[in-house]
Parts: sequence; C-alpha cells; structure tokens
Amino acid sequence: MTGVDRVKLTMITDNYVDMLLPDLPNVTRTGLAHHFDPKTKCVTGENGIALHVEVSWGRYTYRALFDTGMSSEVLLHNMKILELESNSIDHIVLSHGHPDHYGGLLGLLESREAPVPVSVHPEAFAPRYLRLASGQVAPYFNYGLTKDSIGERGGLVVEHVEPLEIGPGLIATGPIPREVDFENAPTDLTAPNALLHIVNGKIQPDVVPDDQALVIEIGEDGIIILAGCSHAGIINTINYAKKITGRSRVVGVFGGFHLGFPGSPRVKTEKTIDALREANVEVIAPSHCTGMEAIMEIGRAFPDNFLLNVTGTAITLTAGTDPVPDLDAAAR
Repeated sequence: MTGVDRVKLTMITDNYVDMLLPDLPNVTRTGLAHHFDPKTKCVTGENGIALHVEVSWGRYTYRALFDTGMSSEVLLHNMKILELESNSIDHIVLSHGHPDHYGGLLGLLESREAPVPVSVHPEAFAPRYLRLASGQVAPYFNYGLTKDSIGERGGLVVEHVEPLEIGPGLIATGPIPREVDFENAPTDLTAPNALLHIVNGKIQPDVVPDDQALVIEIGEDGIIILAGCSHAGIINTINYAKKITGRSRVVGVFGGFHLGFPGSPRVKTEKTIDALREANVEVIAPSHCTGMEAIMEIGRAFPDNFLLNVTGTAITLTAGTDPVPDLDAAAR
C-alpha cells in the first residue's frame, strides 16, 4: 500500500528553545524576529515532548498529536503561537504513561469542542513510582492519568496491545519487542534512579511495557518514526517499525532516544550511533530525554543528517524528494 504524499511534523513541546537557529529549505523555526517582536509571544520549553503530525495525500489531510508534554499550560500556549488548533486534531497517541508525555492531555481535551480518540497501552494506567539515588521517592506520580479523567473530558480511550492503524499511513506500534542487548532496561529493584510500578499488588521494576512509537508510511517505501522516550530502545523501535510495515527505508527518526537518563552508560550512546549508521537513517532528530551530551555526539557523528529539533521547529517531508535538511542553506 502506498503511503502518504507529505508529512509536516511540528515540535510543540521539547526540553529546549533556541531562537538563534535558522530556517532551512524544508525546516521552519520560531526565530529571533519572532522572539524580539513585542506583538508576539515566545514558545516555551519544558521537560516533555509533544509532536503535531499532519499527513496529506491528494487533497486530503489528517492530523494527529503524539504525546502532550508535561503541562497543558505550555502545550496550549505553544499551540496558539504555532497556529495549531486543538479542534483540528483527529487522533491522540500517548507513547507511555509518564507525566512528561501525558501531562498536557486533560487540558487539551478541555479546550476541544468534540470528542477525540486517545490511543494508549493499558499498562500506561498502572501506578508508578520513582526512587532516586538520594533515596527520595516520588510515589504514584502518574495518578493524574486515568480512563475516567480522560473520558470525562471527551477523550475516547482506545486501549491496544498490537499495532493499530490510527489514520492514513499512521500506525501506533503497541508494545515493542526488546531484542537489542545494549538496550535492555535495568531490572534491579535496588538500583539508583529506579523506575518502579505495581503489578498484582507488588512493586516491580518498571521496564515501561507500555512504551510505543508512532510510525508514518510515506511514499512507496519510506517510514518516519516518532519516539516518545524509547524506553524499549530506539534501535528496537526502528527494527519493529520496519517489521510491522514491511518497509526498510527509514526517512527519519524523531523524538527521545532515552540516552540522557541518570546512569545511562556512555557506551550505550556509542552503540546507538553505530546502529543508526547501519540502519541508514536519513534524518536523525534526537530530542527530549536523549540528553544534551548524547544529542551533541549524534550531531557530530551525522553532520549531514542531523536536525536539532527544538520547540517550535517544523519540518516538511515530501514523498519522492531528498528529505535531508540542507544544513548549509542558512549560510547562503
């Protein structure tokens, strides 16, 4: 089946804001003029991620939202500046049940005039805990994410544990097989900075089984992969996206690679870079939980394919064209 003709991805929310970044031929930013103009307001960064997805084929358009950032205040503020309407969103996908990915959901639903599907793995609603190396504990930090709270605000909860087509060329992967050895999640209850959750009344290591990605089929053979935090591993995610679509050309990978989490070994970043090179990814845009150090390393490793995808960045990818941003164009 042929994929969509055109994809526009807009980073509504990310950890970083940089008003000095220039536009590129297929990339627009909220730049310095917008930042200084007293008639406008600036986009705001926060520890979270929200990606607006607009796919087009022929004269038709479909819009999805992948994750909702940490807060509705920042999400709705940035959407207004970026001229994105909450009522125009056709489907919402949550990558997993952590608050930096679902935090803006309830406020977004309240801002809408009509119901909207919200696709999520059922494990996203399980009570979760975080224990830091200092001994500090964040108990039940995802208490705000419930089926009732979503439904009361017009969200139509769609629970799934298999790949789910949410729109034309758009596939929510469901749980991602963990096969790459260097991407295995820690399972030690006593480990510092441990993620924990409750299963059958017992506290267990939380390997985030609900982690999923959004895959976009573009053109005859391409896929674009959106990752929230890649708790399953970004390479596992790429491999699974290829498997469920039957496509091998990776036009782009966008989102969190989970290389910046406390305790993540440097060798994991090095092995990820090697695997990204082997996968021949055309546009590499790490953000959010990738961590600034790993983002810089990836940028140095892929100078011709790397995109710094901060808050307010929009990239348009068109079937049948070279997707790689012309990084030298801004200097001409």
